[in-house]
Amino acid sequence: MIVAQRPRWLFRSPIRQQLFLLVGATFCAGVLLLSVWLLVLMRWAETENQKRLLAVLQPLLTGALVAPMIERDYASVRETAQALVESAAIQGLTIYTTDGNAVVEAGSLASGTADPSHGFALQASGAVVGRVEVRFSALPLQELWQRTAYAMLGGAIVVLLSGLWVLRAYAQALAARLARLRHTADAIAAGQLDARCDDRGNDEIGRLAADFNHMARRVEHEVRALSASRGEVQAILQSIGDGLIATDRVMRITYLNPVAEALTGWSAAEATGQSIANVLRLENALTGEPAEIPVGRVIETGKIVGLANHTVLIARDGRRLHIADSAAPVRDAEGELFGVVMVFRDVSEAYQLRADLEAERTRLALALKGADLGLWDRDLTTDRLVVDQRWAAILGYALDEIPTRDTQAWEQLVHPDDLPIAQRALQAHLRGDSEQYEAEFRMRSKRGGWRWILSRGRVTARAADGRPLRITGTHLDVTERREALREIEQLAFYDPLTGLANRRLLLDRLGRALASAQRDGCHGGLLFVDLDHFKKINDGLGHGAGDAVLREVAQRLQQNVRETDTAARMGGDEFLVLLPELDRDLSVAASAARRVADKLAAVLAQPYALPQSERLVTVTTSIGIALFPDREADAETLLRRADTAMYRAKAEGRSTVRFFEPSMQAESEARLALEADLREALQTGQFRLYLQPQCDPLGRVVGAEALLRWQHPKRGWVPPAAFIWLAESSGLIDDIGQWVLGEATQWLARCDELGVPLRIAVNISPRQFVQPDFPQRVRQTLAHSGADAGRLVLEITENVLLHDPAQAAARMIELKALGVRFSIDDFGTGYSSLAYLKRLPLSEIKIDRSFIAGLPDDSNDAALTKTILLLAQEMELEVVAEGVETESQLEWLRTHGCRTIQGYLLGRPEPAGDLIERLQRASTDPAPARAPAASP
Repeated sequence: MIVAQRPRWLFRSPIRQQLFLLVGATFCAGVLLLSVWLLVLMRWAETENQKRLLAVLQPLLTGALVAPMIERDYASVRETAQALVESAAIQGLTIYTTDGNAVVEAGSLASGTADPSHGFALQASGAVVGRVEVRFSALPLQELWQRTAYAMLGGAIVVLLSGLWVLRAYAQALAARLARLRHTADAIAAGQLDARCDDRGNDEIGRLAADFNHMARRVEHEVRALSASRGEVQAILQSIGDGLIATDRVMRITYLNPVAEALTGWSAAEATGQSIANVLRLENALTGEPAEIPVGRVIETGKIVGLANHTVLIARDGRRLHIADSAAPVRDAEGELFGVVMVFRDVSEAYQLRADLEAERTRLALALKGADLGLWDRDLTTDRLVVDQRWAAILGYALDEIPTRDTQAWEQLVHPDDLPIAQRALQAHLRGDSEQYEAEFRMRSKRGGWRWILSRGRVTARAADGRPLRITGTHLDVTERREALREIEQLAFYDPLTGLANRRLLLDRLGRALASAQRDGCHGGLLFVDLDHFKKINDGLGHGAGDAVLREVAQRLQQNVRETDTAARMGGDEFLVLLPELDRDLSVAASAARRVADKLAAVLAQPYALPQSERLVTVTTSIGIALFPDREADAETLLRRADTAMYRAKAEGRSTVRFFEPSMQAESEARLALEADLREALQTGQFRLYLQPQCDPLGRVVGAEALLRWQHPKRGWVPPAAFIWLAESSGLIDDIGQWVLGEATQWLARCDELGVPLRIAVNISPRQFVQPDFPQRVRQTLAHSGADAGRLVLEITENVLLHDPAQAAARMIELKALGVRFSIDDFGTGYSSLAYLKRLPLSEIKIDRSFIAGLPDDSNDAALTKTILLLAQEMELEVVAEGVETESQLEWLRTHGCRTIQGYLLGRPEPAGDLIERLQRASTDPAPARAPAASP
């Protein structure tokens, strides 16, 4: 395969010259080709023109020359010919007789056309009387060609100069951009790692600059990380207490840390590059023979090697140090050994002490076993107690401050509840029932607190008859271990916020209570306590206030139940109270459980004072009660029953108490079935998008609100009120809300295609809005559908803004930048600050239907609605009034300046396709599009 070779000389020149050369060559080639083409074209035009002239001249000359030729009146023929050649188009004319003799020659033969094809025979009644040959002039064509050439040359010069000027400007800009990139690369190469190329173009050079900047950031990050890592390693090597020597593969020293310098007597500068055998002189302490340096064995075997015992290092100044060490291989990324690190330390003092301490091995073994232990020794014959400094320090005393030297005074320091345990363990050992004495008990410290002590000991001297005379032992402070175990137990079985039992501990105790009740026949109860509308406290006052309320609730629960009862927190605002052993009679047990529930409801309904605030809040409770035992109910079943009863209490208005009934189980199962159907509806496309028109005061449709409808194959049309609450509690509202948003934007795109100027409002649930990726989802949905973001209105409630106002504002601003509009739904029913609302990127507010319902007769509703309209006018916001159902309401809103109306009076919700199709048909009608009259 032959590959075309690139002209290397061209690419060696600057880009500016390359562009000039390429454009100039292309221009010259184009001018040459155009000239050739014009020459051919003009030649063809000349030939065709002569043919047309000859066709015109032939009948004229025939009529003028036939008679004179027959009569041989050649003078007349000559006059006629002479008159013709005076024309600029004819250069010459020759007339021949039938025998070929030229009788007349007029004009010039030098530069004319002598092509025989420009001649013709003179005929009269079919008989040839002569022949005429015409020579046309080339002068007109030459003049035309000259003018054309001048025009082409002038245009080419203008185009060339213009192109060269544009090309020069573009080449300069291009060269400047490349120069910036080169200068940035030079700066980074010179060590300026934070240098960046400032080129924000979207072409190849711009992308190259962006990739280069990304690479530069990575390089800067890696270099700085490497530098930091090297600094950390250097600091560690400099600060460790052991000597460290690093070598390469041929045992040349590459590094010594300060400790190694001190031990060997060599400085790092002197030792670097030296063979390790010159610096590290080792010998066997027992034989005096040279000892092997472990670095060589590591290089040979590739494994970690340690020095043998009794190794002596001979320093440069002659000092002899006993050392202990190890040497390890250093490998590169491919696993190849490229060096060795040897770590060693001075153990001379320990080596010397080893012989001295050999005689005291027993006592040393006890001391090592009791590291961090306090030693005690008791003379059983005199009841005298001797302790050491550590024993005293455990209790916070100096040795001379010990308040007791006899057993009786010592026992006074032991906690009264623990003393019998310690005494029984001691007597058992003295009798020989146990190999050693061991007991855990609390002792009072100098500061008055209690310390947990693990005491161990054994008899160390006996009389000839075996009677114990002396016992020696240790004390170990295990307070921290005890506290750690308690903390572990607390974390495993107790709620960290309230200190109440958690679900695990509650289920364990419930299982025990259930087994006891089934065994003894004594009934108990389980209360499921849920705080009503607790979310409003978290959203309105913050999680700190919510946590404070939860802690106070836990305290009130503990203060108002028996010691045998268990109060537990399940999570969130849900609590459980286990009431075991209420009564053997079921009705009496039920009455007792109800009394406890009513008492707790009343106690928990008392106001709560918030920390660092003078504000009081109140919370009501919904309580469900499940009684036990029941042969068919285990602990989890009882928990579900209490939960079901609690939900019945909520469904019946909250702030009430309900017992579990078998019918509630059916309701619970129905709720689970509805949730399963809801998930299936989302997967199988059972949802439908409806639109309710929003009209101006004249009834013209200007927008619509997207509403969700569910068409179940068996349940039929399921109203939103029957499943939206379940979608919220189950978390399905995220996926359902995304589906509604996707459908609405698809219909918006359809409206754009049909030329229907409609905006669509979509309700966004609080749970959906607070998702971290919500802005990204909206952006992707708009991009996928191609809808105009300016026609999308997202309706959020005021409560959404209360959870995290700053975050909510940031998300709204991000989406506002795309063109998305925001509307506050149910305005006036929340708790938001008007000052904060003013800073939000809102486009409209929506007056809640509860205010519209009383218009125009209810003066309070009228005053509130009028205030909202005035407020919106001041804040330059549009207003949508929803729930308009009467003419009087519509007239009042018109009068007070409300420009957008929504309600059954002007239009009921209908399938999105039906509304848009109707609006599209109406757009072709000269009459304005209006919402249809609502059906009764």
